[in-house]
Amino acid sequence: MFKKRLIVLPVIISLLTLLAVFFFLLNKRDNESIVFFSGAGMKIPVNEIVTDFTDSTGIHVDVHFEGSAVLRQYIETYGDADLFMSGDKENIDGLKTGLVKESTFIAWHIPSILIPPENKEKIKGLDDLAKKGVRFVMSNPQQASLGKMVDEMIRRHPKGKEISGNVAVYGSSTQDDLRLFWDLYKKGEADAVLEWDVIMHVAEGKGLLVVPFEREYEIRDALKLALLKTSKNPAGAKRFYDYFRTEGIKVFKKHGYTTEADR
Repeated sequence: MFKKRLIVLPVIISLLTLLAVFFFLLNKRDNESIVFFSGAGMKIPVNEIVTDFTDSTGIHVDVHFEGSAVLRQYIETYGDADLFMSGDKENIDGLKTGLVKESTFIAWHIPSILIPPENKEKIKGLDDLAKKGVRFVMSNPQQASLGKMVDEMIRRHPKGKEISGNVAVYGSSTQDDLRLFWDLYKKGEADAVLEWDVIMHVAEGKGLLVVPFEREYEIRDALKLALLKTSKNPAGAKRFYDYFRTEGIKVFKKHGYTTEADR
């Protein structure tokens, strides 16, 4: 019962927070600005792309980061965003009919087990996450695309029940997962975090090692960018969209993402 509350309550809080932020953006936006919703796991490359785009065009981008599932729910309920980038293709492909004008592949997202170096003998794969006394952090399945994908994979695993029982806490986004992991790790209450493999390249993931899922449980999902029909600035939004799928992809590759669509 307690774990269920941990999953549901953050979803409600995030939706309410996003609603307040969105109305703030609406009140201050002008005809030259763009509202861009992005999954929280891509914050570092996205911020760099947004800065470069604004510097080169003068067009301001109001970017808001949150779990992809929460952003999708918000777009379907309230609309009015210009672009949406999700950590998985399902939240793009699953948007209500008529909301997406066009979409494009950006990079691959690959979930993995991230561990401190001292745990490399203790955790070598998913089976080790089922061991008694092992604790790990993962994203909320109802709030983030990463959490949903990992949860579905764990349910397929022969030791899925034991693995699920070793979740120390659910985070609401990549940044929240890492914050919670480091806090618990310092107290000896977490041994690993299930996150995107590229997180080892960012400051919050510095020092962590990547343990890939076994081949039969390997997950990879397409990170996609959608140009929305709800845009209030279609010309500016299309300009940003075209910039993102050319120059922006180079930024993702620089930050360790695999950007070849036929991988």
